Amino acid sequence: MKYIRLAAAFAVALMLCSCGTSDNNTIQENTVTETTVSETTETETVTTVTTASETTVSAEETIETTESASETDVEDEISLVMQQYIDIAEKIDPLFAEICEERDYPVVHILTYDGEKIASKEVYNDTVIDVFNCDEEYRLTAEGGVKVRGNSSANDTVLPYRIKFKEKQNMLGLHDGKEYKSWVLLKSNWNLVPDFMALSLAKEIFNGEYYSSDCTYVNLYINGEFEGIYLLCEHTQAADDRVDVYEPKEDEKHTDIGYLIEMDNYAGEDPNEPCFFLDYGKIEYTDMLGEKRFVEEDGFTIKSDTFSDEQRAFIEKYYQGVFEICYEGIENKKPMMFDEDYNVISAEGTYATPQEAIEAVVDTNSLANMLILEELVHNYDVGAGSFFMAVDFSETSKYERLTFLAPWDFNWSYEGNSSGAYYASTFQKPVHDGYERSNFWLIMFMNADWFQDIVKDKWAELQADDSLNKVVAEVCEVTVSLEHDLGEEESWRINSAGDIADFVSGRIKWLDTVWGKNSAE
Repeated sequence: MKYIRLAAAFAVALMLCSCGTSDNNTIQENTVTETTVSETTETETVTTVTTASETTVSAEETIETTESASETDVEDEISLVMQQYIDIAEKIDPLFAEICEERDYPVVHILTYDGEKIASKEVYNDTVIDVFNCDEEYRLTAEGGVKVRGNSSANDTVLPYRIKFKEKQNMLGLHDGKEYKSWVLLKSNWNLVPDFMALSLAKEIFNGEYYSSDCTYVNLYINGEFEGIYLLCEHTQAADDRVDVYEPKEDEKHTDIGYLIEMDNYAGEDPNEPCFFLDYGKIEYTDMLGEKRFVEEDGFTIKSDTFSDEQRAFIEKYYQGVFEICYEGIENKKPMMFDEDYNVISAEGTYATPQEAIEAVVDTNSLANMLILEELVHNYDVGAGSFFMAVDFSETSKYERLTFLAPWDFNWSYEGNSSGAYYASTFQKPVHDGYERSNFWLIMFMNADWFQDIVKDKWAELQADDSLNKVVAEVCEVTVSLEHDLGEEESWRINSAGDIADFVSGRIKWLDTVWGKNSAE
């Protein structure tokens, strides 16, 4: 193909551009610029640090770049990577034109400074990002940082990436055209649609009432080289119209703020992310099918900004209290509640039933939505990580109760039998690494008859117009439309995507036997 020859010429142009760089523009390895950014603010605070002890800590990940001191002295001076982009423009234009002839789906092209490989999970590469082969209104050229993202997936041969633009941008009209700095590029090694299927189902199940990531497929190129078909998604974060919790400014130390929390088996590994551990008391718990296991603790990472020990201690106490209210209400039929200091006390005389007491602190509708989604896709990681919750104590709160939302990470899903078994609702069989990945919150709530009724009511709404099967059919249509861009070498992905569609269709049929109108009581 001609575009391969053009990509080679493009790489040569990058090399020539690099060779022409003067000594005054060389990168100093001992200077790190760390940018702490909140999506809800318009300004950035830039701090130059030379020692580890001076590093600032925020729940938002930081952009680390290297540049000379002379570069930082001139505020409006063009960046090195943008100057490079301008210098090789005559090579970029024909490359992009040729790519457009070869590809049907939109293209995201990432140009790194000096052709550097994107290889770090901590340090963002300086880049210029182009979006093209799309409607003109979505055409984009902008500067930003790009790094490797994920945990176990970051060790795959095909890497996922995190984009963080310098200025807020929209990508391809996602999320009704809203602009954000942070976006994500995902690719599964083993299939084409694990995340796309789950996020498409979530969009239908959540019905706009709770946040879930919008997404679309793109062709990804880095420095002129084709990387494959990727899924462009929103980044799960505290931000307007994403998970819209109130984030404090640095001088706000009070606890009546918003909190975005992830149940996270990696909690505590990143020193820049505050976390806590929820003690379940090492109880022996019995699930709805009668299986018993000892339940000890879960780790949680705070993904929104906090700036005081009081804030972190408060949310840990709050979560522990919510668990106690739920456990006592479901297992011991005792209504409990918070007092004004968030101590758990008896709710006798305040709430008539344990359900009322629990629903005073938990949005059970959001939890039912999440359980239905997790049962449909059989996500082995449901109790390990990427399980998000939010609560907000500010005057502008949209989450006055603990709310479950922002489903994420479905690369380890769609395994096992599609019929004849509960998955997220019960203890899961330890697989592969032997780690306990059951979700105790879902298991505990499914022991409550009244919560099962909420799940069945939601299921009836979804089945009334066969909406879930329609989603599966739409995903299949999109998959087939990718065949040209996949090419012969990856055409097998079309059939493998069909396997996932068959799995979900089987789950819908079986779950209808236990939750549908004709299910046994």
